[in-house]
Amino acid sequence: MATPPRITAAERDAALARIARRHARIDDVRRSELGSEPRDVIAYVLGRGPAGVPRWVAAADHADALVLMTWCWWADRRTERRLLRQGRHLGLSLAELGAPLGITSRQGVQDRLDRLDALLEYDRPDEQLTRTARREARNRDARQVWIDRNRDAVRAVLAGLLAQAHRLLDTDLPDTDLPAAPDGHRPRADTNGHLPGAGPGAGDWLDELAADYDSDALSPATLAVAGLVAAELRTTPAVLALDPRHRLHTALREVEALRARYAGAV
Repeated sequence: MATPPRITAAERDAALARIARRHARIDDVRRSELGSEPRDVIAYVLGRGPAGVPRWVAAADHADALVLMTWCWWADRRTERRLLRQGRHLGLSLAELGAPLGITSRQGVQDRLDRLDALLEYDRPDEQLTRTARREARNRDARQVWIDRNRDAVRAVLAGLLAQAHRLLDTDLPDTDLPAAPDGHRPRADTNGHLPGAGPGAGDWLDELAADYDSDALSPATLAVAGLVAAELRTTPAVLALDPRHRLHTALREVEALRARYAGAV
């Protein structure tokens, strides 16, 4: 099974905010049940049911819930490593530690702990994403080495995302906030550089990503910002309405594939 992309605290919080904002926007009578913790929100999305929820909202919620699920996956790996380490410190044998995990050998437990250590060596859920912090934190760790070695591939994926995102912003989009006419036609939205339905910070993240690309200042935080941009785009009504074969959807898939390769390599 492939290692999922790393999800930063900023990406987690953005996904939570998008879900809450959508349910406030449609005045969901059950939104008080939503909760604020990732696992609670995932349970709400899975159990909410279709009554009173537009299809595009449910689809966007599921996309964001997958971001939260990935956050939980990484959180579970951190918890497992901590339990194993603290258990050893408290005197539990490797056999005792392995039994609840279905590991039947001492070496198997040690191997599992070694894999967790390797997986989480450069784990930074609270990655600093501002440009100043990025310049100050460009230490030559394995994450930066991977980006430098794969710079052409990273730039190609980011170029595709930026091109498609800006093309969408320049398109005369239907305004999903306004009612459709009897013939199904919707008034057109004035995007003014902002995608209707996206969060208030989406344009800023897109600008940050473009600045990193233009200056070739690619860093681990750049890929985290790309994840924020992709998540914002993926869950907007205008993008959900696009044909799945649209080039923007292809660009979004390529971003997540790149982030998964990156997470698995470092």
